[in-house]
Amino acid sequence: MANKEKDTNVKTKKVIKVKNVILFVLLCLLIIFLLIFAFNNKKEKPVSEKVTYNKNDNFLKEQNVDGILFKDIECSYDGKNSLIKYVIVNNTDEEIYLSNYDIVVQDKNKNHLIRIVAGFEQNLEPKEEVKRSSSVVGIDLSDAYYMELKLKTEDK
Repeated sequence: MANKEKDTNVKTKKVIKVKNVILFVLLCLLIIFLLIFAFNNKKEKPVSEKVTYNKNDNFLKEQNVDGILFKDIECSYDGKNSLIKYVIVNNTDEEIYLSNYDIVVQDKNKNHLIRIVAGFEQNLEPKEEVKRSSSVVGIDLSDAYYMELKLKTEDK
């Protein structure tokens, strides 16, 4: 009986040691996971807090140029770059070949801020819509006041 009790005590101590090791490893993994999660969240939050949007109605208004409608215009600035998003619609009854276009951006006093050459070439079917965006590096357009679109189209 003494040997049996001794074996049981040894087995119990080994089980306790194994449980302690497993618990320690799980605790270490949990701490590492929490540190990685906390580190990743800190990097992402400041970027989204810095984004500002252009809210000037003159800049954001729909524009119809030669049967091509530019609508759903959005302009944002992330602290480094501006991004202009828009939808182009062929409002004519004919296919149009859109070959590049310029976006001229001005301030409230109609001073030229930038001219963006959009390198976009596509056949637009009648009533077809396409989403586009233009990125402007190093310029804040969140306070821009006017946007003029100059098209280069060809009828097919």
